[in-house]
Amino acid sequence: QAQALSLTQGFSTLSDKRTVPLSPFLALLPWFQEPKLRELYCAVMASVKSYSAQLVQDVLDGAGAELVLFCLAFFMHLFIFSKYGILARQAKSSSAKKAAGALPSKDANSLAQSLTSLMKGSPDVQIDLNLTGKESNDSVMEQLAAAGPDVESKIVQTAVQKQRQDVLKHYFASYSTNATSNLSQGNLLKRLARKGLVEESLECINTLASPRPFVYNVLLEALAEKKDLEAAVQMFDCAKKSKAVDVSTYNAFMKALVMLGRIDEAKQVLNDMKNDGCSPSHASFHIILEALSKESDDAGCWAVLSDMKQCGLKPVSYTCSILLKGLHKGSKDRHVQKVIEAIESCEIRGWDEALLGSFCEACMRTGNRPQMLGQLKKLRMDSARVQVRCAHTIGSIIRAYGAAEDLDTVWKTWREMKRNRVQPSRITLGCMVEALASNNDAKAAYDIIHEALADPQMAGLVNVVMYSSVLKSFSHQKLFDKVWIVYEEMIEKKLKFALATYNALLDVCARSGDINRAEPLLKDMLEQGLQPNIITYGTVIKAYCSANRLNQAFAVLSEMKRTADFAPDEVTYNTLLDGCARYGLFDRGLEVLAEMRQAGVPPSNYTFAVIAKLATRSKKPEKAFELIDELKNEFGVRLNMHVYNNLIHAATCGGDMWKAQETFARMLAEKIHPDGRTYTVLLRFCVGQKAASTAAALLRIAAGLASKTEKVLHPWKAQEEGSLLPCLCDALQQLPAPSWAAAPRRGSSAMQLEVVNEVFDLLVGCPQQVSRQQVEILLKEVSSAMPGLKLDKRLFAMISGRSQK
Repeated sequence: QAQALSLTQGFSTLSDKRTVPLSPFLALLPWFQEPKLRELYCAVMASVKSYSAQLVQDVLDGAGAELVLFCLAFFMHLFIFSKYGILARQAKSSSAKKAAGALPSKDANSLAQSLTSLMKGSPDVQIDLNLTGKESNDSVMEQLAAAGPDVESKIVQTAVQKQRQDVLKHYFASYSTNATSNLSQGNLLKRLARKGLVEESLECINTLASPRPFVYNVLLEALAEKKDLEAAVQMFDCAKKSKAVDVSTYNAFMKALVMLGRIDEAKQVLNDMKNDGCSPSHASFHIILEALSKESDDAGCWAVLSDMKQCGLKPVSYTCSILLKGLHKGSKDRHVQKVIEAIESCEIRGWDEALLGSFCEACMRTGNRPQMLGQLKKLRMDSARVQVRCAHTIGSIIRAYGAAEDLDTVWKTWREMKRNRVQPSRITLGCMVEALASNNDAKAAYDIIHEALADPQMAGLVNVVMYSSVLKSFSHQKLFDKVWIVYEEMIEKKLKFALATYNALLDVCARSGDINRAEPLLKDMLEQGLQPNIITYGTVIKAYCSANRLNQAFAVLSEMKRTADFAPDEVTYNTLLDGCARYGLFDRGLEVLAEMRQAGVPPSNYTFAVIAKLATRSKKPEKAFELIDELKNEFGVRLNMHVYNNLIHAATCGGDMWKAQETFARMLAEKIHPDGRTYTVLLRFCVGQKAASTAAALLRIAAGLASKTEKVLHPWKAQEEGSLLPCLCDALQQLPAPSWAAAPRRGSSAMQLEVVNEVFDLLVGCPQQVSRQQVEILLKEVSSAMPGLKLDKRLFAMISGRSQK
């Protein structure tokens, strides 16, 4: 009771004037003997004003039995929470941070005092901080953030040089462990490593009682960016000695090795990871896979995938994206097919827009191969599998189908975007305009621009590049009046012309032969401060060649040679060669070719095509074969479709059916796909020569109807002048499938309807070479194989009427 009286001398009334009695047995309870609880009790009691003596007497008389029970319950709850609850957790967390060096102890100096002592002990080092030693840690960190990375690196360097480990420990512990904060330990280490302060970074890590793998990981990533392999190896060894390695540490070290081209060493680190009992992640294999994919190491890529599966990891979307990014125009068909099979496998959980965008870009890089386009169509048809909501991905899809000349799917994708209310970006709108313009639908592209201008949300997306695409398309279709209408609209809207725009307009002048418009354009270009580039010079030369002013074209060439900025390139020489070919100037063309070789400019397939054209226009078709064979052997160029087409045309111009077939056979043997022009040249030559049997055989090949079981690959057994050469039959036999040599079904390179009609007119008029039953069968087969061709109904009437007769 005496103890209770001494503790309650200061009681007073509460705010509501009610008294709170105290039991005389309170001080006698066992838990009251605990020093901490007694201290807490005293602190609470001391905060209350004193009660009157009469109140104490009432308490001692036992007037507050209910209060005893209340106090007993309160202090029991307090004891339980302090031992097992949130208070205990906070106490443990605080103790752990102190042990790890993350928090300074209570009796430690403040950060401001530590830095002040460092600055006073290093008067020769200029550290731009205004400290008195009394600032709070938050205030000091604000000054450090404002001072920039140079100051913090000076502090670390000075602390290391002066061997002030206490300051370094206090300073490094003051940085946050939150990786997203700029003032975090990880970002501090990154900045130090990027400045080359590797040893100082290690000293900072050594101040930690038990460093985490994270600090080593960020250092390894920074050293990988600097391509400092020696320091990266040192850091990785330190991490292993400290037993602070995890899968991210191994991955960071492998990234550093890959960035330095040490792919084999990175593979060895991957094997060491498995041997050390650390399970690789998807990211571990992706690092190696991406490096091998960039090196076009197809076998290595599949070996990594196999190893990945053995570790129980199935390919994910990013795995397939890496494989797709490795595809290019030179990729083998088998590798492309394996990538498609990997994507189609059930091992990936599902498609996303990023993977679909990667697939579209791979389609364009591989030249829109049929298997890639087929897979893309399959994916787009399965709308439940891929929901496209990203404008960038929609733009990639439009670009892919536009490059494949599939305008139907381009329009379908565009309408689907509008139906789903996806707001297009400038890139999406530009892809749509370019897809239409590049497929000779300039009017539709122009309408899309006007539609966008009428929409307030899209009006700001239209730029001069889109107008330039429309200009080029109208120019290629030789609709030059519409080109200048678009040009006037561009001026009216005050669009800022780029150099590419002026080059496109100069190209219009070249194509139309309107050289009078070229000079004002050049003047306007110079007035806007745009200097001509090599494309401008080449386009002006092309314009002079189109206007049959070759002397002025050669004068521009001489001016280019005098300037130090631009030397004539392959395009410039090809333009002059084409000008000579246009007017049959064979000798002058040979002079250009000789000058080109003397300048050390290697010819390309375009050069070869122009040379064949030069010889043909100069009525020297045999020279085309001589010149191209000579250049091919000298420069090792693999001829493409356009060169072979011009060589076939040269043979037909010389009236040599066998040479034309022989060239076509070489083309197929080299696995060069023919296009519509290939068959147009051959078939029209057959029509002119009245070679019905050969025309029918070539038409079946163009339609993809050739059978590998037939001896001469057509049902006509005549072996006279109209037969196919044995070399052509052999080349056809070596093709993967009859459809391989078929002409394209759509686009600018598709088979022309007029040519097919001309062939059937020939067949109907040559019953001696082709029977009426054979013509009727061929007509049905071609109509079925090429449904896009709307053959003349007159042919069906003629053939059926002739069959009845």
